[in-house]
Amino acid sequence: MNTQEDAKLVLKHLAVRFLISLPFFAAGLFLMTPVTFVSIPGLLLLVFGSLFLIRPITELLTLTSGSVIFPRKMNSKAGLMFSIAETKIMQKEYDEALRQLKEMIQEDPDRLEIYTRIMKLAVTRMKQPEIAKDAFHTGLQNLTTQRDRTVLADTYKELVLQPPDESEKGLSKTSNLLTH
Repeated sequence: MNTQEDAKLVLKHLAVRFLISLPFFAAGLFLMTPVTFVSIPGLLLLVFGSLFLIRPITELLTLTSGSVIFPRKMNSKAGLMFSIAETKIMQKEYDEALRQLKEMIQEDPDRLEIYTRIMKLAVTRMKQPEIAKDAFHTGLQNLTTQRDRTVLADTYKELVLQPPDESEKGLSKTSNLLTH
């Protein structure tokens, strides 16, 4: 099932549970009116009615990111292990880090972050802009959205055209685009 079908199913469950909880809400609100001010039973009925709605609402909110308690339950897309490549970079094993990042491209070729990390590694650490150029062209071929291609082009221009002392600082403007 895809996310759209999952959302339809969750919305159906939410509608059914809302219909079940509706009498509890009505009774709770009736008991809380100023004429019959019996607040504790009214509050209890409101809380009891809202308990029916908790599960479908949390499923709907966590549909795209996965469950908070069981993270692998609803998210079918594999998470890539960037930490392995980052560890190799910190240990100054740049070729191994580059190999790890290229393996990630094989797993998920439509992921902008992989190409930007390869370009940043190639320019700032390895001092080999031809690797960054290859990653740039591969990214242009594999990325599906125009926004990702634009960010990739801006990142490439920023890395290749900036002076050597500024390239050590990494990405400035385009790294903000990746996080938003």
